Amino acid sequence: MPEMDWGGGHQTGAHCALHPEAPAQGTCTRCGNFMCATCMEGGRQSSCPTCRARTGGREFPFTRDTWSLSGLWDYCFEIFKREWVMISVSVLVVLGCTLIAQLVGNVLPMMGQALDSMVLTVGLTVLSFLVQNVVQGLLGLGLMRMLLDVLHGQRADIGRLFSQFHKLGVYFVTLLILFVGIFVLFGILAGILFVIAVPLGTFPSSFDEVAWDSTRLVAAVCVGALSVPVLVYFTLPLYLLQPELAYEEHPSAMQALRNCYAYMRGQRLAAVGFGLMNMVLLLVGLLACCVGFFPALGMSYLLLAALYLSLRSGDAPRG
Repeated sequence: MPEMDWGGGHQTGAHCALHPEAPAQGTCTRCGNFMCATCMEGGRQSSCPTCRARTGGREFPFTRDTWSLSGLWDYCFEIFKREWVMISVSVLVVLGCTLIAQLVGNVLPMMGQALDSMVLTVGLTVLSFLVQNVVQGLLGLGLMRMLLDVLHGQRADIGRLFSQFHKLGVYFVTLLILFVGIFVLFGILAGILFVIAVPLGTFPSSFDEVAWDSTRLVAAVCVGALSVPVLVYFTLPLYLLQPELAYEEHPSAMQALRNCYAYMRGQRLAAVGFGLMNMVLLLVGLLACCVGFFPALGMSYLLLAALYLSLRSGDAPRG
């Protein structure tokens, strides 16, 4: 997708998709086409006339410089009151399909065990993991794609839940990168804590032989506690990964990760407050006899989609 430029200067060599004779002043936040000053209406619009026509003319009102928790809540709640039935049904469909995939996934390894074949058991276990992640992950992307459409003025279309299966390869590459990165990150942290807790030169041959020192153990616990904010700092941008993969029609795993870190630049503290608000929302929904959990989860996803659109709009940096 072309680089965005909302600073008013034209992009060298780029011309408007609708007015080829006019130099580009920015790109549409919905389709990525170049826009001239006329299409942008003097900078008041961040999507092109074609996209505004398709979405009924509704323009998402927030950017990374103008959004607030209360503003996102008010905007999303008005939309949710109109679409809450379809959004809740969509959440229920995703959770139902995920549950079915988990049940099927749990049965597959049992078949290998019943045939007393270790190779078959391992193979079916891996297949089980893949099936569960395909269903849960790609339907989750479909739900997010539907909510992004809703925020752009369209009606909730449950068919959009099944619109993201062409991203299967990118999705798994992204999971692999995350698995390796997080495994390395937590592995390094665990190694540091172990070195702090166990005196140098006394590494045991087994865990049972560890001679724990209370002072060193307390120090390791303190270091572990202090590392939590650091881990949150490095992993918080991943909060935007699902909407980023859903928004781009042909995403790249590495580019999606870079974009998420770029969008979160300077916004981490506000995003923590947003996450706490979402946690309270889900807790309230869970306490409402569990029936309210499905609408609460739908509202939570809608808020996340709105946060993503806010952080990627305006003068959003790109990775």
